[in-house]
Amino acid sequence: MKQEIEFVEFGKNNFSGYTLIEGFPGMGLVGTIAAKYLVEKLNFDYVGYIDSNVFMPIIRIHNGMPVRPARIYADKKTKVAVIIAEQVIPKAAIHPMAKKTVDWINDKGFNELISLSGIRAAEGTPKKEIIYGIAANEESKHLLKKYGLAEIDEGITTGITALILMELRRSKMNAISILGNVEMSTDYKATAEVLKKLNEILELKLDVEPLLAEAREVEKQLIQQLQKINSTKDNAEKFEQKTPIIT
Repeated sequence: MKQEIEFVEFGKNNFSGYTLIEGFPGMGLVGTIAAKYLVEKLNFDYVGYIDSNVFMPIIRIHNGMPVRPARIYADKKTKVAVIIAEQVIPKAAIHPMAKKTVDWINDKGFNELISLSGIRAAEGTPKKEIIYGIAANEESKHLLKKYGLAEIDEGITTGITALILMELRRSKMNAISILGNVEMSTDYKATAEVLKKLNEILELKLDVEPLLAEAREVEKQLIQQLQKINSTKDNAEKFEQKTPIIT
């Protein structure tokens, strides 16, 4: 099946001088959660969507109406636009989606790109709050130091964010990815830390405390779940030890 991907906008939008925040799903779902939180808390305008046959026929309902799986938002005051995707891009469609996204970015005249994502750091990393950075090109490397991001000298990055950065490798556009230290499949803590760094970079005055509260609740539930599992395991082992072996 041929992948059909189209960026659809409501009216004509001038994104010259704008920063684009990219929030495709990735490790820890950091990009999606962060982008969604950002546009909801700061009341960004819904200005378009990505229409494609690569998305699964699973549509979220919100306020009684269907919601597009990938959407575009913008705020004229801060000159920030956001892409949110709530479905994981199928492997076969990652490259064409990345290329189409970069073509759209170039066509619309964005000033810079900041991708939001997660990374599973090596064991022994001292602080979960460390935020890592990847630059798409030489022109963007100075931003890692400027924004206090931990540079990844050697490593691997995957998914659509990786290919978007690769597509911008020869570009002179400022383009970076900021990555939180992910420890679980849906990591609100890592997302909150990434948003705190984004706040610092763009001076958005975004309150991340509700997201941190959500992170604490998720971690609390996880701990309780693990305690129940361990308790059940201990009781099962004790039962097995007391039960005579029948031969």
